[in-house]
Amino acid sequence: MYNSYSDEQLLSLLKDGDIGAFNMIYDRYSRPLYLYILSKTDRGETSKDVLQDLFATLWEKRFTLDIHLSLRSYLYQSVRHKIIDLYRKDSTYRKYLQQLIEHFDAQPHNISETYDYKAKASEVFEAINRLPARMKEIFMLSRFENLSIEQIASRLDLSQQTVKNQITKALKILRTHYTQTDLLMVAVILSIL
Repeated sequence: MYNSYSDEQLLSLLKDGDIGAFNMIYDRYSRPLYLYILSKTDRGETSKDVLQDLFATLWEKRFTLDIHLSLRSYLYQSVRHKIIDLYRKDSTYRKYLQQLIEHFDAQPHNISETYDYKAKASEVFEAINRLPARMKEIFMLSRFENLSIEQIASRLDLSQQTVKNQITKALKILRTHYTQTDLLMVAVILSIL
């Protein structure tokens, strides 16, 4: 039924909360958008996360959408913004990792102890970097920028419960690979940077 609808018709139905219209938009654009994202990020899981985030946002904001361009242009423009945000977050991650390394270099500990701390911190940061994009963003805002749950929810336009759930899931994932001591060591080091 929806196959024959134009993008404008689907968009109009979507604004009325029509799940069938949303599914048709997804079917029509998910594959080309995924390939576009993959060409820009070179990471399959990250590309899937960006695509999922795009369509989740589209559904969440369906009643307030104000699209002046074509639906196709809007989706590609939204993806470009999400990719830019992704690179910006990755550069923030690299900045924190570099600060941590510089902190270790400045401390007069013995060499083997410093190496162990650097290696462990690097491992923990790599694990954080492998979290799903939204979860990583929320976790980093919470732990590295010391934002409250309310501040994160407001900044990302999410519910406070979603933010709490994402932080809890991130900690659970990290705790399966690292001891509480490892995570505390990274937290302490970050607090003195």
